[in-house]
Parts: sequence; C-alpha cells; structure tokens
Amino acid sequence: MKSAATRVIGVGQPAAGDDGAGIAVVRALREGYWLPSGVEIHETTDPGQLIDLLDGIRRAIVVDALVSDERPGTIRCLAPDQLSRYPRAPFSCHGMGVAEAIGLARALAADGAGIDIRIVGVTIKPPAGYSCALSSSVAAALPLAASLILELLAGENTGTCA
Repeated sequence: MKSAATRVIGVGQPAAGDDGAGIAVVRALREGYWLPSGVEIHETTDPGQLIDLLDGIRRAIVVDALVSDERPGTIRCLAPDQLSRYPRAPFSCHGMGVAEAIGLARALAADGAGIDIRIVGVTIKPPAGYSCALSSSVAAALPLAASLILELLAGENTGTCA
C-alpha cells in the first residue's frame, strides 16, 4: 500500500548554471515556504534516482530545467508524456533523463501508472559550461515556480497543468 506522502523532487546539476534550476526551486521551498503536512522535499543530480523516489507514493511534483527556445525563466507545468517537447541538453551527464526515469519507475511499480506526476519546468538555454550561478532571468523565476508548486499541492491549479 502506498503512503500518503507527496514528494516534490528537484532535479538538476547546480554546477551547470541554469540546469540547477530544479534544485534551486526545491531549496527555496524548503527554506522559505510553509508546506502542507505529508509533503517531502528531495533533490537529486541524477534523474535515475527518481525510480526510487517515486516508489510507494501517490503524488509527485518533479521540478527540472527544460531546454527551450522560449525566454529563459518561463515556467511550464506538464504531464510526463509532454517532456518530449523539450530536448535534453546535448552534453548531459545524466545516464537517463527525467522522462525515461519516470517511465521506468511506472513500469517497475505494480501500480506505478496510478502515480499522479506533474512536471514543473523552468525553461533555460543549453548549459554553456561550468557555473554555479543561475542567470538573472532563471533566478527571478524561482518564486513563480514555488508558487505554482504550492498551488498544485493545495489542489488549486487544475487548469494550467496538463
């Protein structure tokens, strides 16, 4: 039987600048926002860890950077099957991407298809090299992403997230 826990999971690589947006969002949530009971916050630099993090829960919000031609810092709310719209960074150090990890987690779980998963993405340009700082446009988007996550946790955002 699954626990009642909801997990908010930030994915990214903080040493790749804006690719660390997912982790920066969950750190902001942990440090500056009140979260409902039953919500766990996790962060990982390895999308493959999502397989374990999605096990035994009913609901997850995965926060990640999305490589896009859109203005950096645009916030998107997606279902996992919509991730194919956004390419992975061309030189990713991840063994698998978020979409593949979610698919594998669902395949391995007896009732994995029943996990309610939403992706909150912060659009970025492809990482250009080593940097531990977010760009100003991505940093400015962190509170917007955090607010969207709080709406999702409260069940108040049903129209903009697929």
